[in-house]
Amino acid sequence: MATTEPNGVNGSASAATLQYDDRTRPTKAKDIAQFGVATIDKNASVYQAVAVMVKRGVSGLPVVDGSGLLGIISEKDVLKLLFDTEFVAGCVGDYMTTGVLTFDEEDELAGICKCLIENSFRRVPILHQGKLAGIISRADIIRVNKDKFRPYAANSASSANPTANDVMKTGLLTVKKATPVYEAMEIMATKNITGLPVVDDYMNMLGIISEKDVLKLLYDPDALPSVVGDVMTPEITGFSRDSSLFDICRCLIENNFRRVPILNGGKLIGIISRTDIMAYIMKNHAKFFSQKPKN
Repeated sequence: MATTEPNGVNGSASAATLQYDDRTRPTKAKDIAQFGVATIDKNASVYQAVAVMVKRGVSGLPVVDGSGLLGIISEKDVLKLLFDTEFVAGCVGDYMTTGVLTFDEEDELAGICKCLIENSFRRVPILHQGKLAGIISRADIIRVNKDKFRPYAANSASSANPTANDVMKTGLLTVKKATPVYEAMEIMATKNITGLPVVDDYMNMLGIISEKDVLKLLYDPDALPSVVGDVMTPEITGFSRDSSLFDICRCLIENNFRRVPILNGGKLIGIISRTDIMAYIMKNHAKFFSQKPKN
């Protein structure tokens, strides 16, 4: 299968070609905003604000009441109060900064970045239909652009195409053919998983029991209590630990199953799900798309 090889000279970082693609990075505030942000009521004490800042590790808190965002109280504001005054009377609303700059969730990140460069504050509130929805900090913008200047040398280890081994999960939950179906159902329900590999005593892969396999039993009036071996799907699609992650991704897109076993000589050694690949792509976005085959 054709692959895209990053360019470079003798693996030198200075000669490496940057693989970052501006077209794939987030552009809107809603793409990176931290939603469910910690806030403080205007009537809370300053000491309550201190406790939230310390616990959450944040440098500022939006101040709210029933009508919405009123202002922000920052760690700098609070530190000055604590330093100047033995006991800080009053409430957060007495010391907050009003007239706060805000952005809508549809605003461009470039404008938000410019604002955070030109001002001393580290974060800005993000609004949805005029109400506080989230926060974007300088750190958030750096985080989503962290690969912009990363070089990928042609023969460096980091430029190797991703394989199953880079993503697969080990330490798996499995069942045997003789396991009662109700036990398999208990594992699925409590662990929130959609399928269980069926193995023998030597971890040889025998099949899989899926949600769909179980559902076929539930409303069958003739169904009797049974064991996994009676209802499992014996035909499985598996991959080796050296299989291309791109091939595995295509397989999970083109089929209805959500995960595939990773095998070594027929023995189960890992599992890769759609969610696992999604997480890998988000974490290694620039690298993944620089190496993705063109066809």
